[in-house]
Amino acid sequence: MDVAGDVPGVAASSAYEVAGGTGRRSRAWRVGSFGPNSALTYALDELRRKSRDQARKNPLAGAAVDRLTANVVGTGIVPRSTAARSTAGLSKREAKRVKAEDAAYRAEVQRLWLEWTDQADSVGAHDFYGLQALAVRGMIEGGESFVRLRTRRLTDGLPVPLQLQVLEGDHCPHTRTEPTNRIRQGIQYDAIGRRVGYWLYREHPGDSMQSLSGFEQVQVSADDVCHLYRAMRPGQDRGEPWLARALRTLYDLDGYLDAELVRKKNTTRLVGFIKKALDESGDPIAPGGGPLGSDAPDDDGVATLDFDPGTLQVLADGEDITFSDPKDVGPNFEAFVREAKRGIAAACGLLYETLSGDYSQLNDRTLRAALNDFRRAVEGWQHHLVVFQLCRPVWARWIDLALLSGALKPPAGMTRQQAAAVGWIPQAWPYIHPVQDVQGKTMEIQAGLSSRSRKVAEGGYDAETIDAENQADNERADTLGLSYTSDGRRSAKDAEAPDAVEPPEGDQPPTT
Repeated sequence: MDVAGDVPGVAASSAYEVAGGTGRRSRAWRVGSFGPNSALTYALDELRRKSRDQARKNPLAGAAVDRLTANVVGTGIVPRSTAARSTAGLSKREAKRVKAEDAAYRAEVQRLWLEWTDQADSVGAHDFYGLQALAVRGMIEGGESFVRLRTRRLTDGLPVPLQLQVLEGDHCPHTRTEPTNRIRQGIQYDAIGRRVGYWLYREHPGDSMQSLSGFEQVQVSADDVCHLYRAMRPGQDRGEPWLARALRTLYDLDGYLDAELVRKKNTTRLVGFIKKALDESGDPIAPGGGPLGSDAPDDDGVATLDFDPGTLQVLADGEDITFSDPKDVGPNFEAFVREAKRGIAAACGLLYETLSGDYSQLNDRTLRAALNDFRRAVEGWQHHLVVFQLCRPVWARWIDLALLSGALKPPAGMTRQQAAAVGWIPQAWPYIHPVQDVQGKTMEIQAGLSSRSRKVAEGGYDAETIDAENQADNERADTLGLSYTSDGRRSAKDAEAPDAVEPPEGDQPPTT
């Protein structure tokens, strides 16, 4: 059979008629062909300005940035050292010794890291986890953030000679492109397309008037810079604000709500307009001789009249009053605003309920399904963006400087790769149903579907730390002659009948 184009009187159609532009509804739909970088080259400045303007002024935009930052970072994405040597081929005694030394080294790593986090900020305003939140907020609001790794002198007295400086994306000029020098959007590349440096302003260009060196650019090695951004297309060098797709709706909805507020204010007022036949005599109006006994108009031609409650006013000949009657928007206001907020939430990657605080249309099951979907997206951002682009290079530099400075001394035979092994643990999600959630985790562990260490890590904690705390609690309880039903050394049956269990030492202790 011939195709439609070969049949007389039948026009050929595109395989994608609506999207292809040949259909009736798509003839006016014409778009440019932008690469992943050229699109941002012309629009990034304006997107940043509008995104930050909305985040400052618009409560919904500010809430979106706050909620995204809180869910991605929370109280911080925390490292847990997993440094360990292989015990293959060792005797049990030697293996036990190696594991004990490795455990002591991991404990020292965590202690040193905790001490350093309070001094990580080169400005001194935040700890390391505050810098995480600041960098993520800058990425969401402005599209990207840069974090400089600044090595310090040993004489500076830091636990580890390293500090961090968070910079907004404006510090790297995205308009600087020099093909002959392999510079694209302010980023220097080598012959194989690898990033080797960033061109950065010494001061924020928006604050350049406060410093003589504000417009001076310097090249910083890529090894000393963490670039935190979300690439939406392969090959994309710079990031766009996360509010970009919602800016139009945010701006228009804010204007609509402001106009509706003014209309409501006017509706609650008694506004009237007095009509009176013109007096052509030209004589000045005496006090009280105006419409309905009002005074004469002022120099601007404005005269007002106040009614007291319960007033019955008799109109003079030629006078009439017309009261304003602003029209109400009807019952569709709430539905319209809710739908607009849903669009904003979808554009930002948030749940409508999280953005608006309105949970009236959710039940228990739909809330769990919605949160599971949202949390899956957040976990992707945490791993692909924050951990890989920021936490990983910071940890690598921190470990190297800690070892070189002598702040850390790994056990004999432990390689640098083993000494730097780490896992990053985000803040745990709150329980939706605490009893059911804990029972589910317990059943997974008992069925062998997961390990206790993994479940503890999912809660944002370290299993070794919890074990040490349990050990200390048990030793203290034994010393004081106390017995608790929560004692993990007792079976569930024994816990129900604590009097039947003999204490480790001494007389029968009281049950608490």
